[in-house]
Amino acid sequence: MQTPEKITFGEMREMGVRDLLIYCADYKCSRSITVNADQWPDDVGLSDIEGRFVCKACGKRGADVRPDFHWQRRDDAQGARDR
Repeated sequence: MQTPEKITFGEMREMGVRDLLIYCADYKCSRSITVNADQWPDDVGLSDIEGRFVCKACGKRGADVRPDFHWQRRDDAQGARDR
């Protein structure tokens, strides 16, 4: 089964989103990380990079890559801790 095509990084940035949530493709592992998406060009789709990730916890190749719509909330919390 092929995954549906996701939005491009350009479309994601137009929505004001700058970070990604990356989940391990193994549902039993379900590890996740948050990364900044600035390194990818606007014309690349999120689905285009899913096969490039390898989970450091279980070693499974592949990931579910999604926009992190709550990045600003985490940045605000970090700023409050730094004060």
